[in-house]
Amino acid sequence: MIENKTIFIAHNWWQTSVSRQSVELAKFFSIRNRVVFFNAKKRGLPEDRLSESLTVVEWPGKRPVTFSDLLFAIKMARRYTPDIIITNFGANNIMLFVSWLFGVKIRMAYYHTMVSQYIADKGTLGLQQRFNIRVKRFFFKKATHMLCPSSAAKKDLLQYYKVDSSKAIVIANALQGSPFINQGKNNLAIGFIGRLNKSKGVDILINAFIHLQKQIPALKLYIVGSGEEQAPLQHIVAAAGLQDNVIFKGSINNELIFDFLASVNFLVVPSRMDNLPTVVLEAFSAATPVIGSNSGGIPDMVQDKHNGLLFEKENIIDLWEKMKILVVDDALRNTMAQNALSTFNNKYSIVNLPQRFEALLETKH
Repeated sequence: MIENKTIFIAHNWWQTSVSRQSVELAKFFSIRNRVVFFNAKKRGLPEDRLSESLTVVEWPGKRPVTFSDLLFAIKMARRYTPDIIITNFGANNIMLFVSWLFGVKIRMAYYHTMVSQYIADKGTLGLQQRFNIRVKRFFFKKATHMLCPSSAAKKDLLQYYKVDSSKAIVIANALQGSPFINQGKNNLAIGFIGRLNKSKGVDILINAFIHLQKQIPALKLYIVGSGEEQAPLQHIVAAAGLQDNVIFKGSINNELIFDFLASVNFLVVPSRMDNLPTVVLEAFSAATPVIGSNSGGIPDMVQDKHNGLLFEKENIIDLWEKMKILVVDDALRNTMAQNALSTFNNKYSIVNLPQRFEALLETKH
């Protein structure tokens, strides 16, 4: 049991997506420890003491990457003398450097954004990106633990940042469960949620859907999200004359995501490269099975023929065949839906995250 420690956590004090897990960790650890949460999501409160043992502070800059943010982190380290830091996204460089400078024993940083996914989007790494990798490599080496949401993220981290493999630990993200549960009705609706970028593979999904819709004319595909590929994707749909069957819904409010996921027969995640797509966990929590590509961290979550189906990355025909299976086989789809919900509850529910994280902290690494 972790107790009587001072713990710094840097993320967003926010109740959605992966921010929620940092908030829950802060609340859990503040029961027996002192926690200072460095919030990058502005609330207009430079310092908010939520309890005797939990304080939320805001970075001075818009993003925690400026010299004033560095001085702020140094000031807080002197004031509180942390024993453990857990940091995410833009705060990683400053928090790792300052905690290393002050000799903090446990220095944990999450590795959320993969280089290989950037390459899948842009095709190559420019000079600026290569420079950024070298800079981050310097800071990442100051960590005692690099937390990777998937095995793909760990592989990416080792390849591009040359981190000692003993420091790279796979620990899946955790989410709050869905308030809506899929009722298993065959409403001939397929869903997608994500950025409309090349790495997400939405063109693969649309082309597979075109084949399938010829066999099942009433079938609908609902695409939630926006991005640089939206116009080319809409052109593919228009050329096929399927504007009434492929509906671009744009971005939707976070509160509506679970309602949407519970309304479709299944979700498709056709990514060319992805880390641990949050939307897969969200779908599982709504008892919605997932068809995903066998790339990145997706196979970590989607167990083929158990809670969904896997298809060969970029293989339109394979995806078309897998989608047809779940459209026509109600019994199989409903069995996978129940397995998806069980997978979420057993492995990805935020209810179990504090205990998993505490076990990680207690393990001598």
